[in-house]
Amino acid sequence: MFTIGNKKIGKNQPVFIIAEAGINHNGDLNIAKKLIKEASKCGADAVKFQTIITDELFSEKLNPELYKLVDKWVLSKKDHLILIDYAKKNNIQFFSTPMGEKTTKLLVSLRMPVIKIASGDLDYHQFLKSVAKTKTPMIISTGMSKISEIASAVDIVKNENCQFALLHCNSSYPTPVEDANLSSIPYLQNMFNVPVGYSDHTDGIDVCVAAVAIGANILEKHFTLDKEMEGPDQKLSADPKEFSELVKKTRLIEKALGKPRTGITKSEQKFVKKMRKSIGASVNIPANRKITKSMLTAFRPGNGISPTMIDYLVGLRPRKSIYKGTQLSWDLF
Repeated sequence: MFTIGNKKIGKNQPVFIIAEAGINHNGDLNIAKKLIKEASKCGADAVKFQTIITDELFSEKLNPELYKLVDKWVLSKKDHLILIDYAKKNNIQFFSTPMGEKTTKLLVSLRMPVIKIASGDLDYHQFLKSVAKTKTPMIISTGMSKISEIASAVDIVKNENCQFALLHCNSSYPTPVEDANLSSIPYLQNMFNVPVGYSDHTDGIDVCVAAVAIGANILEKHFTLDKEMEGPDQKLSADPKEFSELVKKTRLIEKALGKPRTGITKSEQKFVKKMRKSIGASVNIPANRKITKSMLTAFRPGNGISPTMIDYLVGLRPRKSIYKGTQLSWDLF
């Protein structure tokens, strides 16, 4: 069983809901703490950040402007420790996405319950292998990938005997609804026999809700305090009101999915006799007349002889006349 902290992930388990804070803190520790607190209040199971050492993401020589921008989003080891402690106080799990091997070492030293691999690193095999060797459970996003590339990544992680889950994902920002392709979720579950979730980049929460209904084990949605804040991910993120609604609908769908029917539910029991039918006479039947099927019908309530027994009545003879519309009972024969 794949676990994140004390949470079991997979079939017949509650959907593990991740508030993807990412870089929406804009490098401000106080905003990061507010994101954690609000995510917890919304009912998220975990809040996820991105752990950045700028050199692992961009070359200052090739992308000086992006390098300078990303450098503003860096959280120090001390910041991480503060946020981990703050998450514990707010009863929510904290984890992060590393950008390379240096940030992986930092997160492992901080004893992350799980490490998230971004879609952009799915084909970075050396990196996948080094993370898997730490034996820290992994969540691997699969945006921008071919099924053969997903299979290669899965093989690398399996060979290191590391627990993992996959996230179906489309890496366009925002994702057009017609490109969400949620049918990939059961497809990946069947192909790789591991928990599969959904990382969402669509506008709103409707596609996330549909992912839960189709069987996602994990749900990740970008999270912000305010869509109008500065930053590239703010506008497509869910604010606290939206995220609370997402959690609420997810838990409602879980209840509705329930389990395969094996019997009458408790809520149905009081309706069985009222709504089912019993065998009755469709015509007047004289005493001692041999019963034929054309003499019989079924109508409510269902407190008499079940329609499943109609063939057992055929050929019997009533001891006295039976009037049309009479509910039949065995003592009449």
